Amino acid sequence: MSFGETLRSRRGEQSTDREARRFGEAKAGELRTAHGTDNVWELAANEGVTIRRSEWSGVDRLRLFGTYADGVITLYDAQIPVLAERLGVSESLATELVLAHELGHHVLDVSAVERTPRSPLREALSSWFGGSADERELEERAAQWFAVELLGDRLPDTARRKLRRGVGDIE
Repeated sequence: MSFGETLRSRRGEQSTDREARRFGEAKAGELRTAHGTDNVWELAANEGVTIRRSEWSGVDRLRLFGTYADGVITLYDAQIPVLAERLGVSESLATELVLAHELGHHVLDVSAVERTPRSPLREALSSWFGGSADERELEERAAQWFAVELLGDRLPDTARRKLRRGVGDIE
């Protein structure tokens, strides 16, 4: 197994995804209960998050559907149709999905997640590289599961399956 393959071992990915799923789904349920709604626009407003819209169309093949930073979610409207097509959903549902994913970044604190113990090699490599890649992967996957849980039955099964396989990763 190569160095890169060791870092990306399936066991590690599956463990991270299980942790992310548990965490993301639980946080979505907590937020829904706390605010009494699963409407992502209302939730964002209730959480004090500012939503901005942008027509930025990316650079070359780079796709960003939304971003979150310092209490501000930016939705890149010109790129969301790509996600809608990829998932086979309406643009409005794809927009809600991106908004929910970015709202996940606002409410999720991955440092609170109890992590599955990693192999000594992975632990050493992670500490050497600062561990940020592992935390970033966990945060992205947790935000994805958060969004899927928050949208619930509004998201068709076909889109859910694609998101589980990473076909429509929202970043």
